Amino acid sequence: MKGWNNWYKVSQRVKRQENYIRDITNFENNNYLINQKIDENLDYEFHQNECFSLAQLIESMKCGFIKIYKGQVLIIILEVLKHLQQLHQKRLSHGKLKPQNIFIQLKNEKDNKLTIIQSLITIQKVYFINYRIIDDVEYEINYSQDVYDIIDCCIELIQAYSNTLCELLLLIINNLNQYKNNIVEGDIYKVLQFIDLLIKECVDQENQKFNAQTTSTIQCQEGEEYNMISKRSRYSTIFITKFLDVICSQSVDCELGLQNDSKENRIDQYVQYIDTNLLKQEELPIFKIFESIIRQQMMKIIWKNYGEFLESRQQEHDSKCEEIVKIINKRNKYILDNHLICILNEYNNIKNINDEIKEDIEQNYKFNIVYDEQKAKDQFILELKVQAQNYDFNNIQAFINNIKNQVKYELQEYYNQILELEMLHLDDDLI
Repeated sequence: MKGWNNWYKVSQRVKRQENYIRDITNFENNNYLINQKIDENLDYEFHQNECFSLAQLIESMKCGFIKIYKGQVLIIILEVLKHLQQLHQKRLSHGKLKPQNIFIQLKNEKDNKLTIIQSLITIQKVYFINYRIIDDVEYEINYSQDVYDIIDCCIELIQAYSNTLCELLLLIINNLNQYKNNIVEGDIYKVLQFIDLLIKECVDQENQKFNAQTTSTIQCQEGEEYNMISKRSRYSTIFITKFLDVICSQSVDCELGLQNDSKENRIDQYVQYIDTNLLKQEELPIFKIFESIIRQQMMKIIWKNYGEFLESRQQEHDSKCEEIVKIINKRNKYILDNHLICILNEYNNIKNINDEIKEDIEQNYKFNIVYDEQKAKDQFILELKVQAQNYDFNNIQAFINNIKNQVKYELQEYYNQILELEMLHLDDDLI
C-alpha cells in the first residue's frame, strides 16, 4: 500500500513432517519467507509497500482509505481463485482460507500501488499462508472446504463496498452463495469460470472499471465520487504519503510530536514510553513482536481516521494529522504500559505452567523428569509470534489465554513424549 514502508510479520508453528512442508513451500515459492531452515516455525515478513493481505485491503476499503474500482475487485478475486485451483491441482488443500491468510503482491512499478485515489494495478503474485496441513497433524485434504472458504473471502471483499453495493455486485454475491450452498469436489473451476466470464463481459480491461455498455441492463455504478481526481485528491495523496513515510521512520517506544510544516510534515519524538535498555536480553524478542503489533495498530488508526476525513470533504490536513498523532500516541502508550507489561509478567511467570504440568504428571507417575523453564520460555515467545496476527486491542485477556493454553498444550506434548520414553526404559529394566 502506497506510503506504508513497514513490514507485516507472520509466524506459523510447524507440526508436520518435512515432506509436507516442502510441498507447500515449493508450490508457494514465497519471496517473503525469511527462514531458510524450517524447524519449529515458518516466519514471513511482508513489505507493506508492495504486498498486503486481503484482510488489510477489506478493512482499508471499509474505512475509505483505499479506493479501487469494482472491476479491479473481480480481477483480484480471479487471481486468488486461480491460485487455489493450482493448489488443488497439486493434490494439496489449505484448510484455513480466510482474508488474513491471503496476500497479494503487486508488480513493482512506479504507480502500481493502492492509494486513496483509484489507479490501475497489476498483480504480480498471490500467496497463501498458515496452511492447516502444516500445523495440524490430524488434518486431511479437503477441497470442498477450501472452495467454501474462498467463496466467503470473495463475498467479504465485495461487501467492502458497503455504501455502494450496486445491483450487479448483489447479483454476484447471490450467485457465489448459490455455489457455496451446493459445493461438490471440483467446484473451484465453476466459480473461477463464473468470475472469468463476468470480467470478460463486464470489465473494461484498459481502465479496469465496469463497462457501462455491457452492464446497462443491470444497475451498476463504478463509484463516480471516487473518480473526481481533483487537486484536493492529488494533494491528499502526496500529503498522506509523506505523513506515512515519517510515521514509519519513528520508534514506537516514544511519543510522537507533529510539527506543523506542510513541506516536511516533520515528526519529533519527545517522551519515552519505555526504556528498552531496562529490559532483560531475553525479553527483547517480546518487545520486537509488540513493535510489529503496534505498527499494525497505527496503520488501522490512520486508515480509519484519515479515511473518515477524506469522506467528510474537509480541507485541514495539518490539524487532522495532529489529531491522528494524538490518537496513535494514546494507543501506543496504553499498549506498552499495559498489554506489553502483562505479557512480560506472564513470560517471567512461565514456571507456573511447568508446575501445573508437573503436578498433573506426578499424580500418577514418579519419574525424575526435568521440567525445563527455558524450554517453556522459548515456547511462549514462539506462541506469541504465532498469535500476534490475532491480537485484539479490546480483548487482551483472550489473547493472553490463547498463548498460555497453546504453550501448555505444546509442553504437555513434549513431556508426555519424555514420559513414554521413561516408561519404556522401566519396562526394559524389569525384563
